[in-house]
Order: sequence, then C-alpha cells, then structure tokens
Amino acid sequence: MVLLLVPSISFAACSLSVRVIENKPRYYQDAQGNWHGLAVELVSALFKQANCKINFQSINWNRALYLLEHGGLDVLLNMSITEQRKKYTHYIGPMSNEQIVLTIAKGETIKANNLDDIKSFPKRIGIVRGVFYGREFSKKMAVDEQFSSKFEYATNAQNFTKLKLNRISGTLSNNFYANHKINTLLSASKFEIHPYIFNDNFVYFGFSKKGVSKKLIVRFEQAYRELKANQVFFEIISKYR
Repeated sequence: MVLLLVPSISFAACSLSVRVIENKPRYYQDAQGNWHGLAVELVSALFKQANCKINFQSINWNRALYLLEHGGLDVLLNMSITEQRKKYTHYIGPMSNEQIVLTIAKGETIKANNLDDIKSFPKRIGIVRGVFYGREFSKKMAVDEQFSSKFEYATNAQNFTKLKLNRISGTLSNNFYANHKINTLLSASKFEIHPYIFNDNFVYFGFSKKGVSKKLIVRFEQAYRELKANQVFFEIISKYR
C-alpha cells in the first residue's frame, strides 16, 4: 500500500500555476472548461514528464509578468529572454521558435524593409503592451519618438478587429496567431502577412524564481531533456504548422 501511495504523494506535492489566455491556436478553452492548443500541449507534456500538476490561470500578459516577478504565478509560456526578465525568471527550453509578423490588408502599398519604413505608414500599427517584439524594436521605441508614435496598444484580439475595420494599417503578432486570425476572423483573400519579419527568436518556458524552488527547476530541466531527446516537442509543434 505504501508503494502505491508514493507516486500520488509526489504528484500532489508538485502543483504549479501556469498562465493561459484565449488565444488560438496556442490556447483555447472548450465548452467543458478544458484548455487546448499548441502551448497547452507543450506545457502539459512537460508537466506530465516531471510528474507535476498544472493549475491553469487565465491572466493577461502584463499582469502575468508582474505576478511571475512578485509572486502569484509560477509559469509563463512563450517567453522571450530579456535582461530585465532574467532577474526573476528561470528559463527552460527553448519551447518553440517564434516570428513576429505584420498582418495587413491585401492591396495596401505598404513598404516595410526595415523599422524606419514604419514611419511612413498611413495609419498606426496595433501592438500589445509588455510583449517583446525584438531588441532593435525595443531600442527604437525608447529613443525614436516618430517611430513610437506609429503604434497603439490593445489586446491581440482587439487589434485584429481594428484591422478588419480599417482603423489601423496593420497589427504585429506571432506567426501562429496571425495565420489563425487570417483564416478565421479575417479572410485569406483580403488579408495577408507582410514578408518583412520583425523578429525571429526562440521562446521558452518561464519559471518564477520567487515561486518555484531550485529543486523543482532541476526536475523540470531533466523532464525537458528527456522529452527533447524523444522528439516529443517536435511532434507536437509539427501538428500546428
């Protein structure tokens, strides 16, 4: 009887909160309240391998970053590495590759071969506060007022709605989300992804240094290595390409 109880005790001892949000195809909730999607499948595989329970919490991105740093959230997914985030985040991964792309209406004569070209856009571009769009982008937002004035903040969903209503020139998002929105909310015959890539980097599983012990980090790192060696992450990501 004791041997049978050991795994369940071990599992119960490890229970971490993971941030999710309605954002297909990475995260979406069914009618029964269960979470699905690319990011959900990746983190679920990791937690299963580490023998740990997931407590999904629906939180917006900015709030999630705050809670990861100060306490209240254990794991944030799809995190780019920045110097500021390194102070409070232990990264495991990479989780997947992410491209930041610009979705625009077809037929728009929008030139974008570099960041400076954004200044000539007829209307603003929608972005999400707190999201990392690349180091060069961040630097330019901080020092170039003409450049930063070409952007307005809202949620990803709101930005795509504004694009559909022709209120903005385009919206920046990851490539997975952009393709999904073009094929659902928008129309592939009327909208497209601009060929210029704003940022291309790996994103990671981000564990809170405040809320997750070093012992658990070692456990998850081992689980990650085992899954990577067995091509589990690759197989999951392949389903969404």
